[in-house]
Amino acid sequence: MKRAAALLLLALCLALPAAARAAEPVRLRFSRQELEAKWRERIQSLLAKGVIPLVDMESSFPNGDERYTEETLGVMDEAGLALIAFDGYQAPRDGKTRGYRWGYAVHRLVNAHPGRFILATNGGTNPNWTSQRGGTPTDFIDQLEAHVRSGDYPLIGEVEFRHYMSAFQCRTGRTGRDVNIPINGPNGRRLFRLAAETGVPFGIHHEPEDAPLQALEEMLAAYPKAKVIVAHFGQLRHPEKQTKFGPELVRRLLRAYPNLHYDISTGFPGRRYACNENVLDTAIWREGFLGGQGDSLKPEYKAILTEFRTRFVAATDYGGGRKPLPEFLRERAANLRLILRELPGEAQHDIAYRNAWRLLTGKEWKP
Repeated sequence: MKRAAALLLLALCLALPAAARAAEPVRLRFSRQELEAKWRERIQSLLAKGVIPLVDMESSFPNGDERYTEETLGVMDEAGLALIAFDGYQAPRDGKTRGYRWGYAVHRLVNAHPGRFILATNGGTNPNWTSQRGGTPTDFIDQLEAHVRSGDYPLIGEVEFRHYMSAFQCRTGRTGRDVNIPINGPNGRRLFRLAAETGVPFGIHHEPEDAPLQALEEMLAAYPKAKVIVAHFGQLRHPEKQTKFGPELVRRLLRAYPNLHYDISTGFPGRRYACNENVLDTAIWREGFLGGQGDSLKPEYKAILTEFRTRFVAATDYGGGRKPLPEFLRERAANLRLILRELPGEAQHDIAYRNAWRLLTGKEWKP
């Protein structure tokens, strides 16, 4: 089957016009078995030092960020970041290409540092995806299907459905990232079907608005074998549109849908949404002085993270428009440790790396 998928990917690449292959394909130098052995060795090396390893399951690697790599390796050791699963951006424009240009920067990174970085697909953040094109070899969703079926990718990178403007986008007036795609639309169904048929997990950016939450439930029920990771647990930037999200709903969803997971790449205590300074955008933190937030978890969210400890993963959410990668990772790893520190030991280990291991490999972590 893997051979057939590889042939399908080759056929798709050959079907693309020469100009549409703006980046030359890069082959991985390691088999999945070899990569998993290197991931295990890296995780074990931190455990041996008494550090709970973090596996970042949701970050993006902008083209050109190779300049940060050497410093990043040191920061990963310092922060106890065992592995980072990077999704990629499309290849740079060449003035001739029409359609989506699949990028291979993460392939090069994994080939150079196979024990540090995990290959995710290109992310679904590009105009070809957000305009919901599909049906030709030059479209993102068609290329995504072929790449995932090749067997090279243990993770499908974050795909946007409902996405508010980020703080950076608010400050710079980049309104194009206010995305609203029905998750139960044709391309959403193609994505869920792809994940269900291949067993490859995928991340989504899906603001928990009332109507989109109903559509997500529909898809979780329709594709029970699709392993979904919803980004930014507890991030509420427009509460007036997100009236249903809360501890009771989260409990019901996690009990009803075993294929649902969340990542905890969320805001630090007291963070305010740049598009609306009146909103403290992370609901998991306990109320503090003068309408602010303290650096401890609300009891109800601590209870959820403990009870459903096998359903959450760590992530940092690096990508374009952020601070330089080494500085960003230091801050976000510290925030992850802040969330984890209040949880029982088993929950800390599960959320930090064991759940990621199971999603990426299909196997339970065994020392």
